[in-house]
Amino acid sequence: MNRSLKRFARRILLVHLALLAVLLAVVFFASREVYRSARAQAKEQARKQQELLVSQTANGLRSYYDSIFSDLQLLKPVNPDDEDDTDDRTLDDEPQQSTPPVLSAPRLLISQTLAVQLNGRVSHLFYVQKGVWRPLPLGKADMQATSPTMQQVIDRNHGWINSVEKPTISPLEQFADSRGEVRGFNLIGVPVRIGRQAAVLVATVPVRATAKRFFDEVNRTSDSGAFLLDEKMTIMAASRPDQVGTRIRGAADTVVAAAVSKLSAGGGGVTDLTERFRLGSEVFSPAMVSVQPVKVLDKQWYVLIETPQSDVDAVVARLFDRAVFWAIFVAVSMTGILVSTAIQLIRTRAISERQRHALLEKELKQAREIQLHWLPRQRPRDLALDIATVNYPASRISGDFYNWFDLPDGRTVVAIGDVTGHGMAAAFLMATTQLLVRNQMPLIGDPGRCLEEINRQLCTQVFHGQFVTLQILVLDPAAGRVQIGTAGHPPPLLIDGESCTTIPLTPNLVLGVEQAETYATETFDLAPMCTLLLYTDGVLDAESPAQERFTLDRLRQNLNGAFDGAQEVVETVVDAVDAFRGGQPLGDDLTLVAIQLQPEFAAPRGPRSRRVSQPSPAQIA
Repeated sequence: MNRSLKRFARRILLVHLALLAVLLAVVFFASREVYRSARAQAKEQARKQQELLVSQTANGLRSYYDSIFSDLQLLKPVNPDDEDDTDDRTLDDEPQQSTPPVLSAPRLLISQTLAVQLNGRVSHLFYVQKGVWRPLPLGKADMQATSPTMQQVIDRNHGWINSVEKPTISPLEQFADSRGEVRGFNLIGVPVRIGRQAAVLVATVPVRATAKRFFDEVNRTSDSGAFLLDEKMTIMAASRPDQVGTRIRGAADTVVAAAVSKLSAGGGGVTDLTERFRLGSEVFSPAMVSVQPVKVLDKQWYVLIETPQSDVDAVVARLFDRAVFWAIFVAVSMTGILVSTAIQLIRTRAISERQRHALLEKELKQAREIQLHWLPRQRPRDLALDIATVNYPASRISGDFYNWFDLPDGRTVVAIGDVTGHGMAAAFLMATTQLLVRNQMPLIGDPGRCLEEINRQLCTQVFHGQFVTLQILVLDPAAGRVQIGTAGHPPPLLIDGESCTTIPLTPNLVLGVEQAETYATETFDLAPMCTLLLYTDGVLDAESPAQERFTLDRLRQNLNGAFDGAQEVVETVVDAVDAFRGGQPLGDDLTLVAIQLQPEFAAPRGPRSRRVSQPSPAQIA
């Protein structure tokens, strides 16, 4: 796909994408408004439900403990002045006995009946005479058989029992049973008098029974939970038994403790915790938290219920999915229509562009074939010269060129040039320059003067800022001499035996820039079997995968040694550049011309000559 097709496809896609973006924006904002409205309604409904739930739970909890206390009031012994004579004598005869007195028959019958009624809510039911610390059990035997025993309860809490002056509830107490399972209890204490002896009526209420009645059903999901906190923010009962006994006043629970204090000060309510928070040893997701204070006897407790925000979002998501389904259907339908239209337009344009591209490819292939036909194929008539070449274009058409041909006086002209850039424009300028060299050199015979004439003619043409580097060599194998004229081209390398040196040429301006520029001809002597290597800057500018350039020093290092023919020199350089590139594409055209003198075909040479009007050739070494 060429550039024009890409621009067309980009334009079509942008237009259709803009239309699609407008459509999707309308759907998005409408859907978001529907979602916000639905979420606000669902959240308000969930808030009301949770307020009702926490209020009902608090009221049920209060009634639960009030019912226990009311039942205990029936077992409270009365003043001996109000009892019958039999009962009074029984309770008063031995007021200082070390064992508790026996209750009257009517009251014992009541205790048996209430014990049955309290069973399941109360695990222990007994009297304790202050200072004696031995229980007088009431009720059925199986009620008293639970762990811990009544005596263990008394031994652990006799200080609290001794302090009971009014109906009250103890802080949470935890006991480990014989299996190592920790059980929590609250003690309800009612001060009584048996005869004239002070005593306390004690009932132990297991928190697990409370949790089963009021909190387990609230725990609808793995992230939600219901908790009963005492006045010290200790979890007394919970839908998560492992949390019982945990205090939430620590630094990690500050958010929850602050929410409980704030909401309970206002008589209860609901708040949103938008960040993850800790409650005891567990971390909870953002949730809706409701708190309701509850007064149980003389204690201020708190019922806390938390419901994850994800529960509300899940309800909204189900409603929103149905509401937005048809909007998505419309958006998808319109998207399909727009995509189909865009594809059809691009496909039609692509067919046209492919046809044009195929025609252009054919023309480029023909142009490259013509360009290759311009390059010489036959060896020079002078058998003393062994020439090998290579020309790799960076694109389909090369901007580099080389040529050789014989002059009427028997000398051989070898030229190499490089046009800025590559492609068709460079190829046209290359063809023009190559034609000028071929026409002017037989007439002029001097490389420097030929460069001046070519530069003058190129400057009269308009090539939109392009220029040419050119180097012309006139070789005379019989005399062992070479004349060189250069215009901004890299100087040749001289490979003589085991060394590779750069021929020191005076640098000159490239062709096609300054019409009045002059170019000198420099003459050098050549030793038998020496090799001249001409190259373009595409060799030196070849890049490795690490973005390093090949450089002239690396080129010379690869040419230190003796070579059996010009073709071996060219292959050595090509192999070195390919290995250095590591598969990287060429950034510029790569052209090489290697010329090796064959002494067996050359005539005996006369005295060695020197360069015309230039320093001694000894500087070459």
